[in-house]
Amino acid sequence: MLLGGTFGGEIFAILGVSVVAIGNSAPLAILIGGLLALCAAYFYVKLARLYKDKGATYSFFLKTYPDSHFAAAAIGWMVGFGYISTLALYAFMISSYFCAAFSIEDYLWSHQLVAGSVILFFSVVKLISVKGMGELEDVMGYTKIILLVIISALLTWKSDIQKALPIIESNSSWASILMIAAVTFVAYEGVKLVIHAYHQVDAPERNIPRTIYGAIVVATILYVVLAIGALPTIPKAEIIAGGGI
Repeated sequence: MLLGGTFGGEIFAILGVSVVAIGNSAPLAILIGGLLALCAAYFYVKLARLYKDKGATYSFFLKTYPDSHFAAAAIGWMVGFGYISTLALYAFMISSYFCAAFSIEDYLWSHQLVAGSVILFFSVVKLISVKGMGELEDVMGYTKIILLVIISALLTWKSDIQKALPIIESNSSWASILMIAAVTFVAYEGVKLVIHAYHQVDAPERNIPRTIYGAIVVATILYVVLAIGALPTIPKAEIIAGGGI
């Protein structure tokens, strides 16, 4: 669940943004983003083991501050808005690749039509069958992992690492690197998903921490390898124009 929710669209969405802002420092920013995700995951794990509740962010806050109903409601709405924004980001990203592949990217309506169709398709599948959506997510998750491993291996094999140096270019600063690291945090948003299934996990006290920490470490390694392989192999102008790999 976590690897499927973490791998894939995120790296395609954030790499282009990172290269635009900080160039060769993109892998460093992604690594820092992974460390930030581990810090956030530590507190999620502690709260999950304390409250043993599947409500995650909203529920944790409400149980910690039971009299702060307005703040809890605001956090619940922000979490919902965050998921909606992420869905919009991924739908737009898919439409950008699709329209570019069929040379219709100059038409605004084509982006809107494809992005809307993507959201509509998954909404219909979810409404028809939750189990079917779960099976579809499994297939897509495993497919994404296999494809990203293949892509990272090919990029690393063909790349000339000298083209990715220096790591921190003259037009980059630590402030900009940290800012982009915060942006890349969206790539690790899926790590909270398993907490929603707390009571369906065998031995959750032991397995949830292992699952969350393990998924973040694996995702961070793969993201960094992808970025390192892409920078010296794919011209930066193409990464920027395409928004990612």
